Amino acid sequence: MKAFSRIAVAALAGFSFLTGSVSAAGLFNSAGSGPRIFIGEVQSYGDYELKREAFDTFADKLYQNMTTNKFQVVSRADMTNEAGRHDAGNSEEDDKLSVIHMDAIIHGHLFEHGEAAAKLVRYADATMGRKYFYDDVRIENWRKQSGVPYRLSPSAAQQAEEIAQNYGAQYLLFVNLKDVDVRLKHTMFASRTERETRGKKMTAVVDYYLLNTANGKVFEGHCENKKTAQLMNFAIVKNGKGMNVDEMLNQVMAAQVEDIVADLNKNGMKAVQ
Repeated sequence: MKAFSRIAVAALAGFSFLTGSVSAAGLFNSAGSGPRIFIGEVQSYGDYELKREAFDTFADKLYQNMTTNKFQVVSRADMTNEAGRHDAGNSEEDDKLSVIHMDAIIHGHLFEHGEAAAKLVRYADATMGRKYFYDDVRIENWRKQSGVPYRLSPSAAQQAEEIAQNYGAQYLLFVNLKDVDVRLKHTMFASRTERETRGKKMTAVVDYYLLNTANGKVFEGHCENKKTAQLMNFAIVKNGKGMNVDEMLNQVMAAQVEDIVADLNKNGMKAVQ
């Protein structure tokens, strides 16, 4: 996995002016008539950090799309709190949510030990043992079973159940925005004055984890956008020109959220029953 480009981080910080005021800092209210899901974290356990505005924007889009699709969605005011992801959390619940998220990642089919954030690597080694992740045959066989639900460590599962009960939910959802790169003709572009995206390529990789706390099952999903041709065509038809970097990243986030919610509806909810 390629590390985040620093310019992509800067570009993502500009999302808020495109999407209006960021509302993820406010507590989400329950809406819809379907399953009640508590969103635990929308964060990054990749190599580099994104600005908080990026997480807030993604969380807002996720909430809106899920409620449109009849899910009942609740969350905390600081679901994108960086302290809960990296340093000691602001509260005991911050720490627990970070542990649950990391536990879901390291047990999943997509975890790559050598390309994760330092905090995640330390947790993986302490929980599973370093040798566990160097059994190439076992890892390869497990990755071939993508889509097969699995379970958390017993302690993480217990913490997840307690948190879900506190919010009147049965399901927890975690999103890991783990990789974003923007490139110009195979070279990282180094200035935000490069506004036009014609000739540029963007990679955005997201993993997400749906947990049914009633039985402990976890569904792992994956969404990856590497080609921008469709988005570019859309922009040309709509605007008569290429999108700027901020708009392109915003469009990709919207597309990813739509894919995630569709996957939860089609596969995720069934997998964890």
